[in-house]
Amino acid sequence: MQTFLAGYLVQTLLFDKAIPTDALMISSGIGFITIPLLGWLSDKIGRRVPYIIVNITAILLAYPMVSIIVDKSYSVGAIMASLIVIHNIAVLGLFALENITMAEIFGSRNRFTRMAISKETGGLVAVGFGPVLAGIFCNMTGSWWPIVAMLICYSSIGLLSALLMPEVRDRDLSLLDDAADATPQHRTVRSGQLT
Repeated sequence: MQTFLAGYLVQTLLFDKAIPTDALMISSGIGFITIPLLGWLSDKIGRRVPYIIVNITAILLAYPMVSIIVDKSYSVGAIMASLIVIHNIAVLGLFALENITMAEIFGSRNRFTRMAISKETGGLVAVGFGPVLAGIFCNMTGSWWPIVAMLICYSSIGLLSALLMPEVRDRDLSLLDDAADATPQHRTVRSGQLT
């Protein structure tokens, strides 16, 4: 979405091309802090909670941030700050959690195949078709609302996935089964023996 948004700002809204490119460069630099920080946080409190928080934050910020980004009455600094915030949350924040979560959610039997299918299918839809669909919908409506709708849709899918997935922090990566397939082993003590 960030690529489409940058192009939309320059080609449709006639912003100076330095605004989105500089904002994304600064945001990527800040990502050197955001990504390890979210990874560390998810090591401490689990994978689900940060995923849920980041997706809810992206949903809540989609409209206000994009409305600032596309409004020429705001200062360049406000527009760039909005781009940086939404990029760090909706793109880099989720990226920070995605790879470590996928490595733990899939069992060792099919981990790489399932990770590749999950990442590439999602990437094809979001990164491949997403900008094309956003462009079509923005042209059809003459508005920037489809960008907000797509951000909310993508983040809602991530939120639903985070709510449905099991907690996988510190999961043994040598287990063959996927985390969703694994059943918790209940141990009980009977007559002084662990069964």
